[in-house]
Amino acid sequence: MPPPLVSALEVPDSGSVAAPPSSANATGLARIAAIDAVRGLAVLGILVMNVVEFAWPFEAYENPAYAGGREGMDLATWFVQVTLFDGKMRALFSMLFGAGLVLLADRLVQSGRAASAADLLLRRCLWLVPFGILHRFLLQWSGDILYQYGLLGLLAVAFRNLRARTLIGLGVLVLALSAPGHLLTWSRLTELRAAAHEAEAVARDGGVVTPELEAARRRWRARTESIPPPPATVQAEVTAMRGDYAAVFAHRWNYHHTFQSAYLYYVFVFDVFGMMLLGMGLMRLGFFAGTCRRWVHLAALGGGVLGASCAGALAFAWQQQGFSNESPDLWLARELTYPWSRTLVALAWASVVVLAVRAGRAVAVTRTLGSVGRLAFSNYVLQTVCCSLWFFGYGFGRYGTQSRSELMVVVLVVTAIQVVGSGLWSRWFRIGPLEWAWRSLTYWRLQPLR
Repeated sequence: MPPPLVSALEVPDSGSVAAPPSSANATGLARIAAIDAVRGLAVLGILVMNVVEFAWPFEAYENPAYAGGREGMDLATWFVQVTLFDGKMRALFSMLFGAGLVLLADRLVQSGRAASAADLLLRRCLWLVPFGILHRFLLQWSGDILYQYGLLGLLAVAFRNLRARTLIGLGVLVLALSAPGHLLTWSRLTELRAAAHEAEAVARDGGVVTPELEAARRRWRARTESIPPPPATVQAEVTAMRGDYAAVFAHRWNYHHTFQSAYLYYVFVFDVFGMMLLGMGLMRLGFFAGTCRRWVHLAALGGGVLGASCAGALAFAWQQQGFSNESPDLWLARELTYPWSRTLVALAWASVVVLAVRAGRAVAVTRTLGSVGRLAFSNYVLQTVCCSLWFFGYGFGRYGTQSRSELMVVVLVVTAIQVVGSGLWSRWFRIGPLEWAWRSLTYWRLQPLR
């Protein structure tokens, strides 16, 4: 009978990872404290952005002029979100998922089970797919990432034995492959804007506007006049999400399918898969375990300042334009820099935690993050349970009632629930409830829990 499938954060006590602080669990395996803590930061930090999508229409997630507030504290909250959190925590999650694949694969090789490594890793990824489907359709979380991790993880498994530099290079390449699509969209938007302006000029001169130019003018107006949206548009979404479970289910049915199909192919295949490959390479360098040289993490902190500054400057430029959709050039600049700024900031966040763990600083904080990180899967879904019950109509129906800054109170409350719950659960159980289910399904037999 094979030993229990360890999590992506567990390594043997044999000394293969000697430098980073670790803690033994009930199976005699040591967990890398730094990775647990970084994962805890990621799962707590991701709600800072996700809470907006729980509380308002999807467009408000990125554009504060759509809904949720764009002045005062709401504007300040958005600036903090876009510079320090937007996409950064998801990047950490994706990199750590890739890191976990490498760590588990290496452990299986070290224990003499190299022949079964691919089988176990593939089953581990495949079981995330139904978890993601249930998370999205049953719990109505429109931002589910489990489905994407399950499918794209199948690809990542094939690269697990490559060298660190090769993995990092491939990760950078995959992230860069999103650029041609953005350039194509920018070209089309630029042509549409030119045609719309030509139609306006012809109309002003008393000429006859051709059907093609008129169509371009209508499409451009629809784009530029969508911010701020008509109140009826936002209210329709709010009304639907304040309905009962059946109403919410029916309202989001088509959106869910689109997100798990088309959006996966033209966004997440670059976003998530690229970050997974980066995480695999960085894990081989010892970045997340804290075994690489200290200057690497210090350099990552400097890169994070650069990435946050870039994101903040572009956010300020967009705010000065009233968050409008009228500038394809600014849109292109934001899209082309987004993968790199979020990567730099994500690595800086990770470096802060890893350096603290290595130095034995802020022990209470890093231990708390580690406790949450050991139950990352369960905590991620717990966020959905808490927020859906608070915002949706089959719960307390608070959808569309709290501004962006007020939503941070919800984040603090849910964070407290996760911190306290993780600490209490870990006193009696080895792993979280969903981690246990995932592990048991991977081996198709019940695994130890207490």
